[in-house]
Amino acid sequence: MGELTTRERVYAEQVFQLYRLSRPAYAGTLITSSILVFALWGVVSSALLGAWLCVIFALTGARFLLYRAYIGLSPPETEARSWAKRFVIGAGATGLLWGVAGSVLYPVSSVEHQFLLIFLVGGMALSSMVILAPVQQAFLAYMLPAMSLMIATVFVLGTPLHLFMGSLMLVFLAVMLGISPVLSEMMRDALQAKFDTNVLVAQLSQANRELSEHIAAQRRSEEELRLSEQRYRYMFEANPLPMWIRDGETLKILGANAAALKTYGYTREEFLRLQPGDLHAQDDFDRFQEMMRTRDPDRGYRTYWRHRRKDGSVMDVETISHPFELDDGRRARLVLVHDITERKHAEQRLQMGHTVTRLLAESRSIEEALPQVLRTICESGGWTYGQRWALNRAANLMHCAESWCAADPRLEEFEAFNRSRMQTPGNGRGLIHRVWEANTPVWVDDLAQERQMQRGPMALKAGLRSAFAFPILVGDGFYGVMEFFGPEVRPPDAELVEIVRTMGSQVGQFMARKAAEQNLRFVASHDPLTGLFNRSMFNERLQQALAQAARFERTLALLFIDLDGFKVVNDTLGHSAGDQLLAELAARLRATLREGDVIGRMGGDEFVVLIEEFGDVAQVAEVAKKVLETVARPYPLQGRDFDVTASLGISLYPGDGKDAQTLLKNADIAMYLVKQQGKNSFR
Repeated sequence: MGELTTRERVYAEQVFQLYRLSRPAYAGTLITSSILVFALWGVVSSALLGAWLCVIFALTGARFLLYRAYIGLSPPETEARSWAKRFVIGAGATGLLWGVAGSVLYPVSSVEHQFLLIFLVGGMALSSMVILAPVQQAFLAYMLPAMSLMIATVFVLGTPLHLFMGSLMLVFLAVMLGISPVLSEMMRDALQAKFDTNVLVAQLSQANRELSEHIAAQRRSEEELRLSEQRYRYMFEANPLPMWIRDGETLKILGANAAALKTYGYTREEFLRLQPGDLHAQDDFDRFQEMMRTRDPDRGYRTYWRHRRKDGSVMDVETISHPFELDDGRRARLVLVHDITERKHAEQRLQMGHTVTRLLAESRSIEEALPQVLRTICESGGWTYGQRWALNRAANLMHCAESWCAADPRLEEFEAFNRSRMQTPGNGRGLIHRVWEANTPVWVDDLAQERQMQRGPMALKAGLRSAFAFPILVGDGFYGVMEFFGPEVRPPDAELVEIVRTMGSQVGQFMARKAAEQNLRFVASHDPLTGLFNRSMFNERLQQALAQAARFERTLALLFIDLDGFKVVNDTLGHSAGDQLLAELAARLRATLREGDVIGRMGGDEFVVLIEEFGDVAQVAEVAKKVLETVARPYPLQGRDFDVTASLGISLYPGDGKDAQTLLKNADIAMYLVKQQGKNSFR
C-alpha cells in the first residue's frame, strides 16, 4: 500500500480527535438522561421512561466500549474511515434515542416539562456541535434525528405557542447547520497547519544537518592550515572564501587574500588600512568592541555578523577565527568569512511567508492583521519602515492606513509626513504611482539616486536609503499598496519580489474576504431597504436591554409604530415609491432619535423603537410626539408631496411586561387602539 496522502493523515487525526473529545460526552449523556427521566417521572408513562433509560444506558455503554477499544488498539491511520463509520453509527443511534425522547416521551400535559425537555435535547445537540466537530458526519447523524423528531412533535401539537416554539427550534437547527461546517473547516485547517509545520521542521532539520556537515568540513580545512605553514600560505591565497590575518594585540589587519578584496570591494592597500570595526555594520559595532574586549586570546571563535562592503551594501557573514603565532612570535588571529546572506534571506523569507499566512488565517479583522503583517515583513527582511496605502474607490485617492517603524524619532517624523498626504492618480513617477500604474512590484535600490520621488528627501532625512513596494490585488482588482524602506543601499532581490507578488494577492484576498464577511453580517442583522435592525436583531437587542434593566433595576420603553395611509402610496405610485418613503422615514427616525436608541423594522410599514435610560414617562411621551411630527412631514415622491401619519403604541418595562414577547404584544395592542380612535396619535 502506498504512503498516505496528507489529506488522509489529516482525516485520521480528525477521527482521533473525535474519539478523544467524546469521552466526557458519555458521562454527560448518562447524567442528562437520568435528569430527564427523574423530571418526567409521573408526567409521562413510567414504563416508557424506564425502557428508554435502559436503552440509552446500554447504547452509551457500548459506545464507551468502542472508545476504549479505539484508544487501546491505537489503530493505524489506514483504518480511520472504518472507525469513523462505527462512531457515526453510534452517534446516529444516540441522536435517534434523543429524538424519541423529544417525540414519544413528549410531556403534552405540562408546558414546564416541555420546555425542560426542549432545553435538554437542544443543549445536547448544541454541545455535540463542538464535541463532534472533528467529523461533521457524526454531528449530523446525532443532531438531525434528535432535533427533527422533537420539532415535528412540537408542530403537530398545533397551538400558537407550539408553532412559535417550533419556528424558534427550526431557526436554532438552521444556525447549528450553518455553524457546524465552519467549526469542522477550522479544525481541518488547524490539523493541516500542524502537518505543514512538521514538514517545515523536517526541512529545517535537513538544512541543519547539511550546515553541520559543511562546518565539519571547514574545521578540517582549518586544522590542515594549522599543521603546515607552506600549505597554509597556499590555501590562504587560493581559498575562495574571504580570509585575513589580524594582529592579536592591536587588531590591525596584516594580510588579506584575493577573495576578501573581491568580496568587500577594496584594493589591498585600502583593506590593510581599515580600522578594527570598519567592516562591521553600525548595529554590530558595539557588540564587536565588547567581544574584542572580553575574548580569550587562546581559543577559536565562530560568530555571526553583518559586514559592510565598500559600496555601503551589507551582508550577513559567519566568521571563524583561530589564534596562531607569526614567525616573529607575535600573537595573530586568522579570520575566515563565509557569506551566508542568501541562506539567511531564504530562512527569513520562508519564515516570513509562514508567519504572514498564519496572521491572515487567524486574524479577525483587517485592522488586526495588517499592522502585524507590516511588522513581520519589516523584521524578517531588515526593513525599518513599512506602511499600507489604502484605495478609496469613490474618491480615487489613496491614504496611509497602517504603518510600522523602528523606534527612531526620524522615522516617526517620516510616518507623520506620510499620514498627512493623499496619493492621487496621474503622471507622477514616485514609488506609489509606479506601482499603482503598473500593478507590479517596484524596487528602488538607492533613494539618493531617485530624482522623481517627491518623498525622497524626507526619506533620506529619516536615514532611509532603499525601498520597495508591491500592489494589493484580488484578480485585476486594485486594493492599495504596501511599501517598505531600509537604512542601507540594497540591490533588487528577485526572490523577495516574487514572494511579495504572491503575498499581495494573499493580502488582497484576505481583505476581500473580510469585507464580504462584514457585508454578510450586516445583511443577516439589518433590513436591506432601510438599513435598520431586522426583527431578529431587534429582538436580540431587546433581550439584552431587558437583562440589563432587570439587573440594574432600570426602566425602558418600547414604541410600536404603524404608518397610516402607506397603502395608498403603494397602490397609487407603486412599490418602488413605497420603498423610497420607507427609506426616507428610516433616515428621519435616525436623525430624530438619540444615538443610543435602538430602531428596527418589523416588516411592511411597522417599526419599533427601544428607549433606555429615560427620566420619566413624560419624557417618553415627548419622544413619541417628535416621532409623530417626523412621520407627518411631507414626502416628495415622483414630483409630488405625499402625507402619511403614524399610530404609535407604547409599553413600559416592567409595568407593561417583563419579557420581550409581552412588551411587544402590549405595544401592538396600544397601537391598534390608537388606530381605532382616529390614528395619528400615541397611547
